[in-house]
Amino acid sequence: MPAFRTRRLAPVASLALLACGKAEAPTGGAPGPAVRELPNIVLVSIDSLRADALGCGGSARDTSPFLDALAARGVRFANAFSTTSWTMPAHAALFTGLWDSTHGLVDNGQRLSDAHVTLAELLLTRGYATAGVYGGPYLHPAFGLAQGFDSWTSCMASTESDDERARAIAGSPTSLAHTDVTGPTTRAAVARWAETARAPYFLFVHLWDVHYDYLPPREYVERFDPGYDGPIDGRDVMGPRVSATLAPRDREHLRALYDAEVRFTDDVLRGMFADLEARGLLANTIVVVTADHGEEFFEHGGKGHQRTLFDEVVRVPLLVAGPGVAAGRVVSEQVRLIDLYPTLARLAGVPASEELAVQGHDLGPFLRGEQGSAGDALLELLVDRRRERGLRRVAGTKLLYDGATGRGELYDLGADPLELHALGADAPAWEGSMDALRHTTAGAERVRELLGQRTSDAAEVPEDVLQRLRELGYVGNRGGD
Repeated sequence: MPAFRTRRLAPVASLALLACGKAEAPTGGAPGPAVRELPNIVLVSIDSLRADALGCGGSARDTSPFLDALAARGVRFANAFSTTSWTMPAHAALFTGLWDSTHGLVDNGQRLSDAHVTLAELLLTRGYATAGVYGGPYLHPAFGLAQGFDSWTSCMASTESDDERARAIAGSPTSLAHTDVTGPTTRAAVARWAETARAPYFLFVHLWDVHYDYLPPREYVERFDPGYDGPIDGRDVMGPRVSATLAPRDREHLRALYDAEVRFTDDVLRGMFADLEARGLLANTIVVVTADHGEEFFEHGGKGHQRTLFDEVVRVPLLVAGPGVAAGRVVSEQVRLIDLYPTLARLAGVPASEELAVQGHDLGPFLRGEQGSAGDALLELLVDRRRERGLRRVAGTKLLYDGATGRGELYDLGADPLELHALGADAPAWEGSMDALRHTTAGAERVRELLGQRTSDAAEVPEDVLQRLRELGYVGNRGGD
């Protein structure tokens, strides 16, 4: 389990706050909740977790008792949106507070430019110890997402054929990307880090097991779908045998396996936080749990993610709890992953007078029980020659537009929340939505230009990581993580 030393001190961004192509006043107004000392911050990203897969998000299954309890003692954002439907650009947006077209990490073979000031780098300048643990291949340091972390620890199984971890996982070592089970390994890595941790700290945890393939421990399978004896076993989810032609019972089992993975991950998180509590590391700690994207189960004919920008793959859970955070509040206003950078920066003591080069809004008012700022969500899928964008507007419409084909779809989310009935170009809101998407996209690209060299660099990806991505179907075939 290699740990990479990644510390790189960088100057705090001094540019004016940038949002949708125009300079605005510094984000947030007032600083975050007052505490005696700088709060610790634990930021958890659960790969591929749909917002509606949690009990507090509407699931009828007992998928998430720990996260439901976390939501009950904090704030749950019911309408939080990623920037995309795959891992790498979503985490870049999370760490930079910038739209995908602005941070530039949008395709395979790229890495986040070192010129960006990530959230971890900003917190380093405030005296935070920073650490990250990750379980999926797109978080490998080759892609530049480890900037600002004192340590960055892989919890992926080794690809060496004689590695005990590799032998313990079902399937051959060449299929580890699909069959890897990293939750317990991640918990153990966090526990080892906790032995020498000091406050204030920023801990980032990436959990992988909800991601396909869906291979939860057997007892979880029996809990969520006992007695199933059909052909679906959670393996080769992206292969041809798992398709929209699945029989209803097989499709039901596929979703049950996914939900079982969610519960398995919820239990891992319960144990991880118990470990931190036992070491006295949760006092004065802000806890944030979110996801990079969701997952499709044939709502629009497809499966997995990185194929579309429908809500099932871009709506993500967002839970925040800790000192100064209102308890039991559900926020219905639309927020975005890019809002977490300024929010956590303010909670970490960065004053409102200090400008941040981000495009997100500070969610601090929502956390304090006040009225906050909602924002339109720019959605982008720019991998493997795709040129697909969307704009989910606070006003209640959503436009999806394919720049390669010139085709668009407009949805009235109030009347059609499942995005099943696209409106035509003669709809009253069409031209306004197209103008808003063009303006927002142009603004994001202008901000990238204003940031000078802050675009993506070329990534030198190790062959074993490339192999994992190929196995998962991410590299070179218009589909992926």
